[in-house]
Amino acid sequence: MSRHPRVIVVNNDDPDSDYGATHLAEAFAGSFDSEIVSPVGGIPHPERWIDERGVDAIVLSGSDRSLKEALPWMLEEEALLRAAVAGRVPVLAVCFGHQLLGEAFGAGLVTREKRVGLFEVTLVGSDPAFDGLAGVAVVPEQHADQLSAVPDGFRLIATSDYCPIQAIRHDVAPVYGIQFHPCYGEGVFEVDEEWEKLAALRGRFHHDGARVLANVSRLFAGLVKERGIGGTR
Repeated sequence: MSRHPRVIVVNNDDPDSDYGATHLAEAFAGSFDSEIVSPVGGIPHPERWIDERGVDAIVLSGSDRSLKEALPWMLEEEALLRAAVAGRVPVLAVCFGHQLLGEAFGAGLVTREKRVGLFEVTLVGSDPAFDGLAGVAVVPEQHADQLSAVPDGFRLIATSDYCPIQAIRHDVAPVYGIQFHPCYGEGVFEVDEEWEKLAALRGRFHHDGARVLANVSRLFAGLVKERGIGGTR
């Protein structure tokens, strides 16, 4: 019997903080059943974790934490990412998740002055994640840490002067990392004091994040359907 595809959204912030995880799950709801989980309890056996949970796609949220803390759950999540790539499990890794992905495949981190707001990123080449966008995307950013290089086995698909490694995709597996926050909506002004200061953006908070999420969700849904798993709703 066919089952419906399943996406696991890993909330990398403290378990009692959402940090966009709910919005990320909603972005995939048209094609996937979703579950939001915390990695803080550990993922000691990533291949078994993927198999036992029936994981068809993985989405990693951002976080107020830093990879420089090197907590045990962060290292286990890096192992999960390596297992996902080896198994060709679709992954979208956002901000902190993007940095985890980079470190899992050999890239380091650099820290710059923190950036918060809407900014342009330049698209590099052509990729289905950015379908419908002509050369430039406007996206929300909120970070100081960033990758120092494109990790082994990946290619660059978006860049900017402030953050040269804005988005990456694996050469073979359907695995993406994006430094910006595509799930941010107007509600971010109500829950984040750093965004509260950007009063001029209220009422004109329009960006291309929703399109990127829709593109990736559609891409992942097509891939799992090719594997004979369920179908879109």
